[in-house]
Amino acid sequence: MDPVLLTQALVNGVMLGMVYILVALGLTLVFSIMEVINFAHGEFYMLGGFIAYYLVAGLGLNYLLTLVAAILLIGALGWVVEKIIFRPFRRDLLGAFIVSLGLLWVVQSSALLAFGSLEKTVPSPFRGTLRVLGVYFSLERLIVTVIGIVLVAGLYLFIQFSRDGRALRAVTQDSDAAALQGINVDRVSALAFALGSALAATAGVLIAPLFFVSPFMGGLPIVKAFIIIILGGMGSIPGALLGGLILGVAEGVGSIFLSLPAVNLLGFLIVIVILLVRPQGLLGHA
Repeated sequence: MDPVLLTQALVNGVMLGMVYILVALGLTLVFSIMEVINFAHGEFYMLGGFIAYYLVAGLGLNYLLTLVAAILLIGALGWVVEKIIFRPFRRDLLGAFIVSLGLLWVVQSSALLAFGSLEKTVPSPFRGTLRVLGVYFSLERLIVTVIGIVLVAGLYLFIQFSRDGRALRAVTQDSDAAALQGINVDRVSALAFALGSALAATAGVLIAPLFFVSPFMGGLPIVKAFIIIILGGMGSIPGALLGGLILGVAEGVGSIFLSLPAVNLLGFLIVIVILLVRPQGLLGHA
């Protein structure tokens, strides 16, 4: 195998893995705090892509400012959605499942009416290639990877060292005990949902210049996010990081040898093998 081709495939795989991780982290955060699975999570990813399209392609706004705008706008939307729609169904898997499916259809149909069904393109903000040790890398993909790493590191520092981060960890471990210690569980749940929504929107902004933007673009990432969560372990943030990197690298390298449908099937095969060996996932608990 050509080592140059393999290196480029690995870099592409890490880039894909970082995008998948951002989506999966948001889903994991919501599940660990609220014990609900939000099937409409991919629609926040889609909305992030359209924010990139209208602000970058339409208004010519700076790409990094657009990224900040998407985080703030979709984070605020997530806060409202949690308060109005999901809060009554906290710890109610079936009720939250039904509500999230309804939200998915409403948001997707609204996006179809508002934005149209045609795929849209976002101009690349970072053009050119970078040569490292004789290997050429897409500057755009490298920057997407770096931004993803910075955001994941920022989330880790926030959860570990901030007051709100400690509250998130306390509610994750035992929400009743956290409430007895004076932690506002409703506020923490809203914060978790807002962070999760903002992370999904961030992934949509990052991926928009690389692929197309459409009302249906949230479907595949949410499937990948579920694969990552099952692979890493339900509710495990380190597991989501590990699972995302495994899936991204596997798809990046697999694209050298396999067709696109086979690459998409690869994640399911990895999950099946892992669950046969370790049913709780790589870093999950039984």
